[in-house]
Amino acid sequence: MILKRIPDKLKMDIEQFHSSHSDSNEIWLLSADSRMGKTCAALSYCAENKDSLYFSFRHISAELAVKTFAERFPDVFKDCTTWEAFFDCLHAYGKEKRPTVFFDDVGERNDKNDFYAALKNFSEASNGCGTLVILMGRPWEQIEIPCQTLSIMPYSTQEISETLSVSDKESVNIFCLSAGNTELLSLYDTGISFEENVKALLHINSPFYRLMNDKMCECFRTPESYNTLLFAMVNGYNRINELSAFSGYPKNKCDKYIKTLCEFGLVRKEPEKNEHTKYYPANSYIVLWYKTMLTAVPNLDGSFGEDVYSRFIRYFNDEVLSAFYKKMCAYWLDKNINSISTDYIDTKDLSYRNIKIGNVTFDFACEKKRAVYAYYDTTPGGKLTQKLWKEIEISTTKDRPFYENEYIICTVNRVPDSYWTLSTNYDNVHIVKLSSLFSTYNKEYNRRMHPRFVPSFV
Repeated sequence: MILKRIPDKLKMDIEQFHSSHSDSNEIWLLSADSRMGKTCAALSYCAENKDSLYFSFRHISAELAVKTFAERFPDVFKDCTTWEAFFDCLHAYGKEKRPTVFFDDVGERNDKNDFYAALKNFSEASNGCGTLVILMGRPWEQIEIPCQTLSIMPYSTQEISETLSVSDKESVNIFCLSAGNTELLSLYDTGISFEENVKALLHINSPFYRLMNDKMCECFRTPESYNTLLFAMVNGYNRINELSAFSGYPKNKCDKYIKTLCEFGLVRKEPEKNEHTKYYPANSYIVLWYKTMLTAVPNLDGSFGEDVYSRFIRYFNDEVLSAFYKKMCAYWLDKNINSISTDYIDTKDLSYRNIKIGNVTFDFACEKKRAVYAYYDTTPGGKLTQKLWKEIEISTTKDRPFYENEYIICTVNRVPDSYWTLSTNYDNVHIVKLSSLFSTYNKEYNRRMHPRFVPSFV
């Protein structure tokens, strides 16, 4: 089911092109990160549409490619040795079949000037043949010809929930484990528990273990240098000066390496209140891999010991899963704060985030005419305690009365009865449980993907 989404979407787009009955030749770019299913989608389409053609530049030069491509389909391309002759033959074939032609791995080498020149002439020919050429590459690769881009994005939690028929809560676990990557999702077995799935993935022959290592080797000649920086980031060294001190690289070298990591989609940057920048691995899979897998030592059979598994699960719950739920809480606050507060509050203002007042660090705090204090309880297995509420109350009523404050407590855990009592007795205490977080988080997706018909007379 996971691998089926992309071929189905691609097939629908291609059929729409061919149904237009246009004689023009078009060029599309199918762009996706490694192991996201673009090759599978192309091969699936060709298997169903026998007149379509698939070629790959993987591990071969453009000069060799034109010869091997022609040899693969001798009835179509005869003995072509130049790209100009290749596309002349494709034009003749297109007049008869109106095919879709895939060229995979187009970004592997910068040796395709002749290929792009011939393709450009083919696409601009006044007497087109209704052929659709789909180039396939990764987001950071440069394609030297104008084209329409189709991007394959990672699965969202909502798509995972629907595709795998799992609960919202389990879909978040799966998303944080896989970062929505198609290949990693296809490994997940819904017939066993999440913990059993994790144990199956922790093996040196598992795609979960190999994917990161393979990607780094594909992208960089010396992945070790970049591994050092990514390892530093997951261990709390997130500013340029901290990364430089940890790695021993000069700051200008760190800056250059990080810029490259950002271009390859491996690192994201986040601004701080003081206008400095912090750098983090781009997704949860990268975070998990560098924190728990990079330096882990496997057993003789390739598996990892119980200590590695325990460390993985603990870090997954305390850091990775908690970070995702914090984003959900922030999303809920953004959508609801101005219906709670009498003042307009911009939740994007960084100065309101992670504010320590007394003994409590609030995830969001804004003190206007009426103050708003938001606290997120996002670590699974955690607990809201009466001691915590007393500290919240003491820290926020030191300089202003209780009734001038709005309290928002978001939690992914069971809400204690004492907190429900507070919410019942006081209009300014708002308890947001996990189901409410999901309801808000999924609302836009459901509106877009499952619109409800509302009669005009309602």
